[in-house]
Amino acid sequence: MDRVSGGRIAFALLGASALAAGICTAALRGMADAHYYNARTILSTAAGERRLPEAAELTSAQASLAAALALEPANPLFVEQRARTYEMRALRLPRSDPAAGALMRDALRQYREAALMRPGSPYAWTAIAELKLGLDDLDFEFYGALDRAAQYGRWEPAVQLALAEIGFSGWPLLAQPAKLLVLDAVARALPRQGADIRQLAKQYGVLPLVCKEAAGRKPEFTDLCAAN
Repeated sequence: MDRVSGGRIAFALLGASALAAGICTAALRGMADAHYYNARTILSTAAGERRLPEAAELTSAQASLAAALALEPANPLFVEQRARTYEMRALRLPRSDPAAGALMRDALRQYREAALMRPGSPYAWTAIAELKLGLDDLDFEFYGALDRAAQYGRWEPAVQLALAEIGFSGWPLLAQPAKLLVLDAVARALPRQGADIRQLAKQYGVLPLVCKEAAGRKPEFTDLCAAN
């Protein structure tokens, strides 16, 4: 066998090996995505029905995510959804239950991991801010997460609504820059999500305070505050 023929054979073998590796990687990714899709379906169905997932549903979702992460451990979407299942478990418990606090801290740790993997995800940063508020821990990390959520999710309706809820639920505790950030988010949400904003404002009973802060700054609040 001459050198040219030997080189062609070696090149062909190398190509076949790369093709096989690519097929294997694609197959694993497909299996991981199937597990992830099952978990996402469970969580999104509950969210669409405006309820917390049942304990059995969360167990199923966590099992699916564990299988997905075993196949693709560096996927931030999988980590983010796993964190969400811990958060949902915490929300099913009374806030005073120590187990709820432990689950929230576990969720926070995993959202941090997801944010490091995908720093441009507004959803991870929003979740971090929500959990920090739930833990009464309004520190540098809280305000940084709030700022990043607003920055990266500027035109994401779900993020704007989440920022509105964070702002309304913690309004008396927020520093002034955070209040202005929330006003911006609410102003963007009002044209399409006005009913949801009004419901949140009524739920947390802070509309007079919010309107006072918005006066002269945000003309988008005129109708909302006129009804106050």
